[in-house]
Amino acid sequence: MPEILELQARFLSGELPELPDGCVSREIGRSWKRLRSKNISQSQGFSRPADNAAPAMSEALVQSIRKIGPQLRSLAGNPDECICVLIDAAGTLAAFDGGEVITRRLAGSGWRSAMSFLEDHAGSNALDLCLRDRAPAQTGTSDHTVEALHDIVIFAHPLLAQNGEPLGGLGLLMQADGNPGDARSVIAISAMMLELMLQVDISNTNLERLFAEQKAIANAMKDGTMVVNRAGVIEYMNLPACRILKVDPEQSIGRRLADVLGFEPVIAPIFESGIGYSDEEVRIRNEFANLHLVDTAVPIKDGAGRVLSVVNTFREFGSVARVTQKFGGNQAHYSFDSIIGRSPALLQAVATARKAAVGSSNVLINGESGTGKELFAQGIHLASARSGGPFVAVNCAALPRDLIEAELFGYMPGSFTGAHKSGRPGKFEIASGGTIFLDEISEMPMDVQAKLLRVLQEREVTRLGASDPLPVDVRVVAALNQNIRDLVAARLFREDLFYRLNVIEITVPALRDREGDIRLLMQHYLHHYAHLLKKPAKGFAERVLDRLEAYSWPGNVRELQNVVERMVNFSDDALIDSDVELAGEERDHGSAPAGNPARVDPVLTLAELEHDAVRNALALARYNVTRAAELLGTTKPRLYRMIKRHSIRLERTGSQF
Repeated sequence: MPEILELQARFLSGELPELPDGCVSREIGRSWKRLRSKNISQSQGFSRPADNAAPAMSEALVQSIRKIGPQLRSLAGNPDECICVLIDAAGTLAAFDGGEVITRRLAGSGWRSAMSFLEDHAGSNALDLCLRDRAPAQTGTSDHTVEALHDIVIFAHPLLAQNGEPLGGLGLLMQADGNPGDARSVIAISAMMLELMLQVDISNTNLERLFAEQKAIANAMKDGTMVVNRAGVIEYMNLPACRILKVDPEQSIGRRLADVLGFEPVIAPIFESGIGYSDEEVRIRNEFANLHLVDTAVPIKDGAGRVLSVVNTFREFGSVARVTQKFGGNQAHYSFDSIIGRSPALLQAVATARKAAVGSSNVLINGESGTGKELFAQGIHLASARSGGPFVAVNCAALPRDLIEAELFGYMPGSFTGAHKSGRPGKFEIASGGTIFLDEISEMPMDVQAKLLRVLQEREVTRLGASDPLPVDVRVVAALNQNIRDLVAARLFREDLFYRLNVIEITVPALRDREGDIRLLMQHYLHHYAHLLKKPAKGFAERVLDRLEAYSWPGNVRELQNVVERMVNFSDDALIDSDVELAGEERDHGSAPAGNPARVDPVLTLAELEHDAVRNALALARYNVTRAAELLGTTKPRLYRMIKRHSIRLERTGSQF
C-alpha cells in the first residue's frame, strides 16, 4: 500500500502525468483525475463544505438507520469496527450508526453530523462513486485520498427513485483488517429495502401535498363543492359549501346529507337514474332552509354504470346574477359628466337628477324622443349608492305583449309553450341591488301595470308559474315621451301606478329649447366622427351653424348626431361648408315673405279627414288598435273597418291589442 499512496501523491500533485495501467480501478482513476483538475491533493481529514446545509432525508429513514444499523454491523463483521451510514442525494450525512472504537477515531479527523461525502470534501470514496455512477461501489484503503480512511474499506449502494435519479445512498465503513464476510450482499439488500421505504415516503409526501393543494383550491373557490356517496353520506365538503348551507364541516362530514340539511337533497334521485344536470336553478324554502342556488351534479360511476357518488357544486343565485350583470352588459356607462350642454333648462334638469341620485325614491323622466332620457337614468344610477350594482334597461315598447310579464318578472319551468326547461329570472331579479330603467313605460299593458304596481309596493316579484315571491331590492327609473297626465286622464295608464312612479319628476328639455347647446353638441360630435371616420373636418362654416341653429330639431339630439355624422362622411375639407338635407325642415315654413299671399291649404273631403284621423290616432297610440280606438272615441271593430276601407297598413312594432 505505501507504494500506491506514494503514486497517488505524485499523481495528485502533477509530478506524475499518467497513472500506470492496472494500478487502480477505472472509477478510482477518474476520481483522482477530477481531484487533480481541482488542485485537491491528499488530506489528513474531512473538510467542511462552505454550504453546510441540513440533509434532505425523511425522519422515518433516519430512524430506520438507527434501528437496523446494529444488525447490519453484526452481519457484516465486528460491530465495534463498523459504521452504517445514510447519505442524501447531495452526499450529506443524514444518519449513522457506528461502533464506539471506529467512531471515536474518525471523530478526530472531522467526522460529524451533516458532513459531506462528495469527493471535494472526503476525497475518493465509494459513497461519492455510488451517487455519481448510480451503481454499487467499493473502495479499499489505498483508493482513499483522505488519510483517515487509509485503513477503512467502504461498501456503498445507491438509493434510486423510479426514474433512476439518486435519492441518497447506504454505506458500510469497516476496518480493513476485519472480515468483510457478506457485507456487500447485506448492504445491497438493506439498500433495496430502504429504497422502497424512501419511494413510499416520497409518494406519501406527494399525495399529502397534492391533497393539501386540492383542498386549498377547493376552499378558495366561490362555488360550494360536496361529494356524497351512494348511502347519502357526505364524504367531502369545502368551506364555501359549509357557508352557503350554513352547516359545520366537522359535524357534517361522515353524516347523511338528509340529516344535516333536515330534508331530502335534490341530488338523491341521481343515484337511481344515473343522470346528472348542469347549472340548474334550485330553490328550497322550508322550516330548515331558505336556499336559492345554481346547482350542478355529476354522477361518478363504476365500470358497470352504477352510481358510486355524486359530485355536487353550487353557487348562490345572487352571486351568479352579479357575474351575469358584470359581463352581460347590464351596466351603466354614462355619468352626468357625459351630458353636454350649458343651457339653463338642461342645467336645471341635471341639478334635479343629481339630487334624485342621492336618495332611493322612484324617478319619472319626461322628454321627447331623442333627448337623452337614458343618459339621465344612467347618470342617476352611477351617482347613487347603487352604482356598484346592475343597471338593467328595458324598452317596454319593444317587448311582445305575451312575453312582457315573463321578461320582467321571470318564469318557472313549463310555465308556457316555448319556456326554457330550467325557467328564467326576470329583469327585476337581475336588477336586484341596482337600478331598473323602464323606458317607454306608457306602452306597458294595463294588466302588467297592475303587477308592476304590486312589485313597487311589496318589493318582491313572483315568477310566472310560481307561488312563492322573491324579495328584490331595486330602484325604478321610468321614462316616456308622451304626456302621462293625458294618458291617465284617457285611462291608458293607471293613476295609482303614476303616483307610485312619479315621486321625483325630471323633464329633459327638447333641443330647440336648449339655447346655445346646438353649437356645443355639433362641435362635440364633429370631433368624435372626424376621429372615428378619419376625416380632416375641424369646424363648420358660420352660415351652416346659423342654419342648423334655426332648425327645430324634431328628432332632438339623436337627429343632430345623425346629421353631423352624415356631414362628416361627405366632407373632405377641414371646414364643413356644404348644405345638408334636414328631414323635418319641410315643417318649418315660418311666416310668408312680404308681398306674397299666405298659402291656403286645400279643402279635404270627409273620407280624407277620416283617413288622416285614423292614421294620426294609430301613430299616437304606436299602432295599438285598442288605444287608437279609445283616442278616436270609437270601437275596435269599427276602427278595423275604417283601417280596411282606407287600406292602412298596421306597423306592428309593439303590442297591438
